[in-house]
Amino acid sequence: MKKILIILVFLLLLGGAGGAAWWFYFRKDPNAPPPPPPPPQLSQLAIPVDANDSMTVSVIKNGQIDRAFFFRFALTFDDPKKAEKAKQIMPELINDFQVELHSLLARKLVEDSNYNLDLLQQQLQKVCDKRLGPGIVYKVSITNMEQAEGSK
Repeated sequence: MKKILIILVFLLLLGGAGGAAWWFYFRKDPNAPPPPPPPPQLSQLAIPVDANDSMTVSVIKNGQIDRAFFFRFALTFDDPKKAEKAKQIMPELINDFQVELHSLLARKLVEDSNYNLDLLQQQLQKVCDKRLGPGIVYKVSITNMEQAEGSK
């Protein structure tokens, strides 16, 4: 009888220790913040598609070419399905970029800001949001911008 009592006390202590270990170490904290969402899977499309090519925009003043700009853009997407949607209407999007840049680069305000890249990127982001819908294009980046003086 004494042996059974010792075994029962031992099992009670072992069970209490196991319960305490579970309570303090293995139980999930109900006040813990939820785990962060997985990072988005980013993909890019280049404008123009060929890496050796560039989009040319001429600024015309007084009937002559004042400056010529050569651009390369990268459109960043947070979902591959959104990139496919943009790829389907890429000619229209390139045309919208051309129209916006022609009107934007001829403005005195943009010329006085020394053709600020942030301003251009913001306007091109608005163009993408207008054509594709808000939130489709994660970010518009100007990867290269060169300028050349025109014939005067």
